[in-house]
Amino acid sequence: MDNNVIYLSDASYDASMNEAGIGIKNLTTGVSSALFINAASVNEAEEFALLEAINHAWVNHHRNCVFVYDNIGIDTQSIGAFFKGMFDHIQFLWMKRDYLSSVDALASSVRQQYSKNTSPVKQILKRASIISDAELVCTLMPLTRGETYGFLCAISGAAPMMKPYSMDIKEVNEKIIALLMNAGSSQLNGHLKERFGNVQAYKHRLYDELLQSAEFHVGWFEEAAYECRNTMHAA
Repeated sequence: MDNNVIYLSDASYDASMNEAGIGIKNLTTGVSSALFINAASVNEAEEFALLEAINHAWVNHHRNCVFVYDNIGIDTQSIGAFFKGMFDHIQFLWMKRDYLSSVDALASSVRQQYSKNTSPVKQILKRASIISDAELVCTLMPLTRGETYGFLCAISGAAPMMKPYSMDIKEVNEKIIALLMNAGSSQLNGHLKERFGNVQAYKHRLYDELLQSAEFHVGWFEEAAYECRNTMHAA
């Protein structure tokens, strides 16, 4: 019998739109994937995630598998009975959500990327709570110019390539600083206020207008994380 292959699976569900992202990860190989789907309930979305992990195992010829999930309402007994003949051994392990943070992040990211209900500024405000100030600054600073860009380079330790946006958008530097003040930590707020003073907040639709004109997407967070890692390694 082959060695155990362990899979994690989780879903991120938006009940208002019946939309979900599902994420799976093979802990043995390190391979992960995520899908955007429609689901009638959170339980259905979580079950789809588990079934996707099982399908991934089957397609990749893993026949001795442990599938880890966090929704205790899933009928794993019936699922196990259905798939039993396709595997040498199939097991299910329920664990608390805290242990599935990696696939939860995958599921959330793909749902936000394709959802019709999530604006760019909402994505930023949600992601800001789980990334460092340096990554948050590095995500948004490519839209700034001049001295504002230079100051953000100094406090983040990074210098990502600037990104274009519509020339019709005004007060871009001010909007980015205001958004960083809204989304960042109290420490980041202190640095920004010391340099820029009390910048007025803008309505979310104005931030969205700017971000959409620059074709913002969740990949900006990944680019920022990569930029920050390279900066730390260089240091």
